[in-house]
Amino acid sequence: MSWTVPPPPPPPSKPPIRTGRVFGGIGIAFGAQVVAVLIGVGIAAAVGFAGLWVEIVLQVLLCIACIVFGTLWIAHRDRGIGLGVLIGWGISVLVFPVIGIGVCIALINNQGTV
Repeated sequence: MSWTVPPPPPPPSKPPIRTGRVFGGIGIAFGAQVVAVLIGVGIAAAVGFAGLWVEIVLQVLLCIACIVFGTLWIAHRDRGIGLGVLIGWGISVLVFPVIGIGVCIALINNQGTV
């Protein structure tokens, strides 16, 4: 009886998730969140209370966009970026809107005083 070398294991079906790509996706989500907050604050400074509603609408649109694009990136492209977008949105939605809405309310309250 002769001994044979077993075949190598099959290669993984998907490449590994790279940490740098995850951080890149988090950066993309943070950048989009900053833009959304700045637009809401800018409109609040210009027109008042409507800026708060614009901020809320922008947050809903950003949520939908991050879920759609993050899921598509995970399923069809780079899983690290898709995962990073979802993680980044989850973190940034807790931090940036609170800051933005607080600034909007402060601008609305101080609108009559200069």
